[in-house]
Amino acid sequence: MDKLINLHWFGANELNANQIFSLIVLMFLVLVLSILIFIAIKRQKINQAPSATVILVESIVIGGDNFFSDTHESKFDKANPYLISLFAFIFFGNLLSVVGLAPIGSSLSAVLAATIVTWLGTAGIGIAYNKFKYIIKLLNPLEFASNYSPIISLTFRLYGNIIGGVVLASLTTMFLNNIWAKIIGVPVTSDATTFNPFGILVIPAFNLYFDIFAGMIQAFVFVVLTMSYWSQAAEVDVKEKHKKKIRDWKKKIIANKQEKNTMAVV
Repeated sequence: MDKLINLHWFGANELNANQIFSLIVLMFLVLVLSILIFIAIKRQKINQAPSATVILVESIVIGGDNFFSDTHESKFDKANPYLISLFAFIFFGNLLSVVGLAPIGSSLSAVLAATIVTWLGTAGIGIAYNKFKYIIKLLNPLEFASNYSPIISLTFRLYGNIIGGVVLASLTTMFLNNIWAKIIGVPVTSDATTFNPFGILVIPAFNLYFDIFAGMIQAFVFVVLTMSYWSQAAEVDVKEKHKKKIRDWKKKIIANKQEKNTMAVV
């Protein structure tokens, strides 16, 4: 969350803290990476063993696709590319803080946008499966909290975890800089505090956890919760189908009994 690699992009520290600039860098990196992967796959010949890059990409994509299909029971297989992209967006967006850029998760607007897409997907699936019943549910004031609370909970779950890591790493850095400044007898604002041996030992561990591990966990949780909301929106229709099947079975049983009674009378 703090700067593990302190790069002064264009000599402007303010730019490093700009989430829009981080988003531009992220989109550029994703575009370049996609082009490189596309070229690697295109150059792959049928009569040759696949390269390590192709095998790695194929394993990640197929593994992610199978995991998502198993999780939502193949209900939303067509949405798997979006779910994989959403995970990559959140994970790599938060990973940018390793090189001194603002993590995407620290932007409330970016997190809210992803959450709204998830909620719109939930509403769309609910309407597709349940038609007007789900629309009535969305308009029901008694169910307002359950219908719209995911927008708040999903947003602040991701935003709060990422910004909490940023604050914790920043406070730890300030604390260690103060200790080092007292030891060498210089003001805290002095450039000498930059070469802090305590920070060199402690801060990388914070970056390892908050930038890589926690970023991956938060991306995973966000995607899994997205699938959970979508599955819940589709469950109502599944229950109705089961009820309809039970009613049909009852009608068949009654019809068979009536036929047997008629045959017995004859």
